[in-house]
Amino acid sequence: MNKVSEKFIGSGFSLALLLMSGVGIASYLSIQSLTAEKRWVVHTQQVIESIDHVRIHLGNVERAQSNYIFTENRVYQEIYKKQKQKVYKLLKTIRALNSDNFNQQNRLDTLEPLIAKKFSLLEQSIDLFEQKSLDKATQTAIVSRSIEIGKQIQAITKAMENDERNLLHERTAATDNLFEEVVIVVSLGYVLSVVLLIVVYLSLQKQIQMNKALSQEAIRLEQQAAKAKLADILETITDAFVAVDRDSCYTYINHRAEQIFNRRSADLIGKNIWEVFPETAEYKFYQIYHQALAEQRVIHMEEYYAPFDRWVEYSMYPSAEGISILFQDVTRRKLAEIALEESEKRYRSLVIATSQAVWISNSNGMPKEHSSWMALTGQTDAQVKEWGWLNAIHPEDRELTQLLWTEALKTKNLYFREHRVQVADGSYRFFAARAVPVLDANNEIQEWIGTYTDITERKLAQQALQQVNEELEIKVQERTAELQKLNEDLKRSNQELEQFAYVASHDLQEPLRAVTGYTQLLENEYQSCLDNSAKEYLAYIVDGAKRMQQLIQDLLAYSRVGTRGQEFVLVDCNVALSLALNNLHVAIAESKAIITHDPLPKLLADKTQMVQLFQNLIGNAIKFCRKEPPKIHIGALRRDGEAGGEILTPNSPLATDAINDPGRCLFSPRCSDWRRVCSHSQWLIWVQDNGIGIKSQYLQRIFEVFRRLHTRREFSGTGIGLAICKKIVERHGGCIWAESEPGVGTVFYFTLNAN
Repeated sequence: MNKVSEKFIGSGFSLALLLMSGVGIASYLSIQSLTAEKRWVVHTQQVIESIDHVRIHLGNVERAQSNYIFTENRVYQEIYKKQKQKVYKLLKTIRALNSDNFNQQNRLDTLEPLIAKKFSLLEQSIDLFEQKSLDKATQTAIVSRSIEIGKQIQAITKAMENDERNLLHERTAATDNLFEEVVIVVSLGYVLSVVLLIVVYLSLQKQIQMNKALSQEAIRLEQQAAKAKLADILETITDAFVAVDRDSCYTYINHRAEQIFNRRSADLIGKNIWEVFPETAEYKFYQIYHQALAEQRVIHMEEYYAPFDRWVEYSMYPSAEGISILFQDVTRRKLAEIALEESEKRYRSLVIATSQAVWISNSNGMPKEHSSWMALTGQTDAQVKEWGWLNAIHPEDRELTQLLWTEALKTKNLYFREHRVQVADGSYRFFAARAVPVLDANNEIQEWIGTYTDITERKLAQQALQQVNEELEIKVQERTAELQKLNEDLKRSNQELEQFAYVASHDLQEPLRAVTGYTQLLENEYQSCLDNSAKEYLAYIVDGAKRMQQLIQDLLAYSRVGTRGQEFVLVDCNVALSLALNNLHVAIAESKAIITHDPLPKLLADKTQMVQLFQNLIGNAIKFCRKEPPKIHIGALRRDGEAGGEILTPNSPLATDAINDPGRCLFSPRCSDWRRVCSHSQWLIWVQDNGIGIKSQYLQRIFEVFRRLHTRREFSGTGIGLAICKKIVERHGGCIWAESEPGVGTVFYFTLNAN
């Protein structure tokens, strides 16, 4: 290599090195400048975001105040305070970020007092509301002033935001210009270097490898610069971005993606996406991802991702190296769309479920939207216009309908009317018409929304019910007249029965006593003059008179059970039983009867009749005894609740268990009303003896008047005693029956109400 060549090569290499150094220094300085510009861009975006958040939180403060006044819920008052604190915090942040911006500082000096005034108005409204002195006029004045201040605040924040956006635009443009200058400088330097290296390569074949290395290094630097530029761009965008290779491993993740993933990029680079987020395979994203790779086409989609609780919109850009995914959080927009769709569905469902026609009229009450009314009535659009819709109303109902609708328009009140409407088939049906006014902030009507609901079936049912009620009222009046007549007949019958009792107690017994007395005198004075036949005849006369007298007395006692009874008082059945036993002490002593009893209850009853009831039953037990002394036991058991369970008596094998378990029913089916009496609290009382007993076929007949099962020679009596017992028990709301076995004994049962 000659000196010229060496000098040339040395000069070329020196020049190339100088150029490379210059390019490196220029690149470094340019990158520093780009970094500084990037910081200013981020700084400006923070200011814009803070201003936007101030507006958002101001809106939240107003909504919290309005919700608190509307619902009186203290939760909204807490929200109001928190949102207010956030507004002041953001104002401090904006002032700190714009410490070097004189114009923005001046605007903040104007903005902060306005916000303070707005808060003062809102708090004044809250205080008046809590003091119950927030009238409509005051509220309107406060709202108007608040709106005016809000407009001023909106203007100032808008001006601040515009300034910041202008600064952002200028700084972005400056960054782009600087970037272009860097590219030009670097490109020019690289071109000159390559030219020199090529010249050196052509001059010295030995320097080919060196030239190749220099060329490759230049390419690498260029790629790094391009990647740095791309990285800067991807880091400044608001959308999330990730790059994935052919093996589904992360190669790049920008800052926004880190925020959404809540992970650092260093922890994810090089890892497989399906291993990091295995649950993603269950979503549509998994299928679309592989479809984009397989078909090598751009695909856009959106999907709800539960692990992040977000709606995400994806854009997939496949390439030979892998796939780039650009995605953004669209949760707010999606929720708004879903809420709007659900609201529309509810509105449509409500219309379908409750109405046959929905209509809208303007503020003057003239039809505006009436397609469903046209479908219901068959009227055309021209026929409905103005007051033409009234032609579908029944002629008898039109005048009042128009009057009520006009009155509603004047008063801005709800409209309601039930009238007949001619539907599309020409028939008239009953409809309930309702309409509500939609008012603006000034309480002026914007429009009317109304519905027509078919109530024909209800109207017909009401008419039918009214007719039935009228017929029923006539029948009730007729039945009342019949009952009044029957009541008068019953009173007359009771009076006749009382008259009979009076006659039986006085007029019938008086001649009978005369017959008995004179017969006894005849027997005493002329006994020596009478033969045996005459004495026998006189004995028959005396006996017949006595039986007749006893019979009249028993009939009188039977009739007086219902007509001469005393008022019910609290009666101790133990005392009533003692009185009955005292009345029977002679018969008890003569028969040597053994009488025992269980504790008996206290009941509301006629004390005299209770004594008579026990006396008759115990007297029967003594009378109809066998040759051995009678043994008599009086027992009692309470039964509560509905009828059911086994039917037992003291003679049953389970009687002992039943007495210990008052829940078991002891009522016999021989009582014709046993199911009814078991439906409430009852006392079952029985009188058990060891007498001669009664055959089963006679058990229902023994309670009939004058019903005797034995001759007078066998047992005395008139056959009225048990009939009196039955009448006494029935007067006390119970029933009486008997169970017996000839040669063993008889048990008389009767029930009495516990209350």
